[in-house]
Amino acid sequence: MAGNLPQEVEAYLEEIVKRLTEYLQHQLVGIYLFGSASYGAYESGLSDLDVQAIVTDRLSTVEKQAVISRLTHAALPCPATKLEFVPDHISLDPANESSHWFLLDIAMGRQLGRSLCGPDPTHAFGAIPQRWILEAIADSLDWHHENELSSPNSILNACRGWQFIVTGEFSSKSDGAKWALQQQDCPDVVRRAILARNTGDKLPAAQARMLYDIVMTANRAKLATDI
Repeated sequence: MAGNLPQEVEAYLEEIVKRLTEYLQHQLVGIYLFGSASYGAYESGLSDLDVQAIVTDRLSTVEKQAVISRLTHAALPCPATKLEFVPDHISLDPANESSHWFLLDIAMGRQLGRSLCGPDPTHAFGAIPQRWILEAIADSLDWHHENELSSPNSILNACRGWQFIVTGEFSSKSDGAKWALQQQDCPDVVRRAILARNTGDKLPAAQARMLYDIVMTANRAKLATDI
C-alpha cells in the first residue's frame, strides 16, 4: 500500500484507513498519502505523515471531532514525527482556498501521491493550472524569505520550487536540491543545506538570499510567459 516504508508506518496507515472507512462509510471517496512517505523520501525521525481524505460533503463540527478523536496520538500513536490530516470535500475548489500550502499540497499530491483507498490521485483531484501553481510557489517563496530564510528546510523548499519552475515536475526536497546543484551559478548554500538537514543549523543569510533571488527571478520570468 505505502511501499518502502517501515513496517510500523505501513501498519499505522492501514489502521487510519480502517478507522476512517468504518466511521465515514458512504461519505468517504478516498484516502491519500502525500509528502515524502508517498514517493520514497521518508526518513525515520525526520519525516511526518501527510494524509488527506476526500468526502462527499463538508464534515460537520461533530463529525470532525469524531474523526479527530479516532486519529489523535493518544488514540492511535503515530510512529512518524507527526500526522498531518486534512479532509477535503468533493466540490472543493483550490482557487477559493486562501493558503498556498493547500494548493501546493494538492498539486504535488496529484503528481506524486498514493491512494491508500479509493481512485488514483489523478482521478480524485482535478488538474490545477500551472499558473496557479507558479503563483502559489511565489507566495511560498515570499513566506519563507520573510519568516524562515536561513533554515535548511527553507533552502531545500526553494530548490524544489526552482525545479518545478524549470521542468514542470515536482520532487522531494532532497532531489530538488540535487537538481539545483547541477544548475549554473547555484549558490553553495544548497550543498550546505543538504548537510545541515539533520542538524537544523542556520545557514548564511547572504547566500540564502542569492538562491532566493535566482528562484524568484526564474518564477517571475515563467509567470510572464505563461499567458
